[in-house]
Amino acid sequence: MSYQNRASDMVSDYMNIRSLPAMLSVAFVAASLYQFGGITTVELPWLSYTLTTQHSLLISLGAFAAAFASSETKQFEYYEDWEKIAIALGPAVILGNEYLPAVNDFLLSLGDPLGMQLAFVATVVSWGVAVQ
Repeated sequence: MSYQNRASDMVSDYMNIRSLPAMLSVAFVAASLYQFGGITTVELPWLSYTLTTQHSLLISLGAFAAAFASSETKQFEYYEDWEKIAIALGPAVILGNEYLPAVNDFLLSLGDPLGMQLAFVATVVSWGVAVQ
């Protein structure tokens, strides 16, 4: 196989919808880090924009939904029970931390920053399972 064919195949793979989770993972991780306090400020000075927790929530959930929809096993019934729980836990933690004071209080009661670190890890594990 020639170099040109391999390069063409590689470009084709990146343009394939299944590569979408790989491209979205950076946005998901960055938005989740911001939401759970791993990054303090995300600013785009050219646009005079500073990321808010609401926007990071939308980015995280949007990236999660798009990646899950483009995964090869996008049908929930093909996952094992523990995988279903892991997948559901990610969005639940993201939404719960933002909209349910009890969830946020629980995470903070685990220790600062330990609770938020555990929440971040839970979302990344959820992401990893969902996009397999």
